[in-house]
Amino acid sequence: MQDLIAPIMFMLIIGGITGYFTGNLVKRVSGMALIVGVFAFIILALAYTGILDLNFDAITANILNVLGIIAPLGIVALASNIPFVASFVAGLFIGYRRY
Repeated sequence: MQDLIAPIMFMLIIGGITGYFTGNLVKRVSGMALIVGVFAFIILALAYTGILDLNFDAITANILNVLGIIAPLGIVALASNIPFVASFVAGLFIGYRRY
C-alpha cells in the first residue's frame, strides 16, 4: 500500500495543475469562438454555392477513421487513470471559473 501512495499523489497533482492551466486556456480562447464560427460559416457557404469544391465524403471518412482508432484507446486510458482524470476535471473547473 505504501508503494501506491506516491504515484497516486503524483497523478493527482499533475492532473490538477494541467486542468487548471487548461481551464485558463479554454476561457481565454473561447473569446475567439465568434471569429472561428464566422470563418467556418464562410467556408461552408462557399462550398454550398459551388465556389469552393470540398469532398465531404472524404472528410467524413477520415474523421470516422481517426475516431475509430482513438475511441477504444481513450476509454482504456480513462479507466486506467481515474485519479488523474478526476483531478484534471476539478482543476479545469477551477481554472475556468478563476478571473
